Amino acid sequence: MTYTDAQVRAQIASVISAAASSAVVFPWWVLGVKQDMWPGMLRSSSDSNRVHAYVFTRSADQATEESMRCVRHDWIYDLWAFHYYSTGTSASNSDFTFNAELDAISAAFDDVSSLHAALKRRQPITWRVDLQVYGGELMHFAVGQLRIEAC
Repeated sequence: MTYTDAQVRAQIASVISAAASSAVVFPWWVLGVKQDMWPGMLRSSSDSNRVHAYVFTRSADQATEESMRCVRHDWIYDLWAFHYYSTGTSASNSDFTFNAELDAISAAFDDVSSLHAALKRRQPITWRVDLQVYGGELMHFAVGQLRIEAC
């Protein structure tokens, strides 16, 4: 069965929401052109009104002709993750918390048996993680890439 982009996005949002329950999840591009102007919209009321959010969009459609009448499409989604920064202690800090959350999201996508059929034909997610200042706030920032075979 072939799924639509909207169906795939809904399932990606479901996986992220389950693994990062206190984060705000936007399954569409809400950041506009200047990513440093938006921290207010990414604040989570479930996380003491601090920045804790995921935003994702489809960034590519890579098509491969399998035969004269069959073209396979791989949709690539960029997942942007934002998490407030807190120094904490060597045992408990925002760096550990953020990376544990990314690991939980990765593990959820890795568990093919629990994924909706729209996500079963996927490649493991990869993350690039950093610290950035956005809107005057230091925060953890990551961009993940998830490839879904659309048909």
